[in-house]
Amino acid sequence: MAKSGPEPSPAGTDELSQGRRAACFVQAAPNVLNFLLMMLGKKLGLIGLAVGGLALLTVLAVFARARFSAGRPQAWNSGAIETTLAGVRVRELDNTHAAVVFSYDLDNRTDTDYRLSSGPNVVIMSRLQPNGSLTSVQQVSLDSAAFVPARNRTRISLEVAHPFDWPSQRDAAAERQVRQFVADEVSGVQGFVLFDQSTRYQIELATASPELQRPPVSAGQR
Repeated sequence: MAKSGPEPSPAGTDELSQGRRAACFVQAAPNVLNFLLMMLGKKLGLIGLAVGGLALLTVLAVFARARFSAGRPQAWNSGAIETTLAGVRVRELDNTHAAVVFSYDLDNRTDTDYRLSSGPNVVIMSRLQPNGSLTSVQQVSLDSAAFVPARNRTRISLEVAHPFDWPSQRDAAAERQVRQFVADEVSGVQGFVLFDQSTRYQIELATASPELQRPPVSAGQR
């Protein structure tokens, strides 16, 4: 019987196994590295996608809020301009018409200059007694444009025109007739309200004093 070759020693077997494992590790290392890089890339992609989505949602929320704020009208500012009634007079327009002219001092309580002019952005309404309802039945017009500097006062005039037969003579009876005309114009009216849509100012303007609203005293009652 032929003799077999010498059997490998245990030490040689261990060295061979270690070499094989090292070779396998060297061969597997690139694959593992590629796998790890692929997983890291996917993770970074997911993170980038999440960040991009969050940024998009933020932009959409800001845009929607801006659109909502722009579409919603701003509240009226009734404290920016304060007013004081300076006087009431009657102006003859022609033989059958007269205008009651109300003069007011506008007090600008803000730190910004204010320009007031008649136009589509300015609406003047009457405030009725006793509940303060607003109406546009009475035609009220601004006499002229006005510039009200910051922390200053400027006088303006409002006119209300109505038919009126002027007396032929300027005597005491004519004066009583004119005073009654003014009293009739302010009867049942608390005042006027000017709405400036360009600045969102709401300007309250009181009407005539109680003395003008009292009916005239006839000569027999004096």
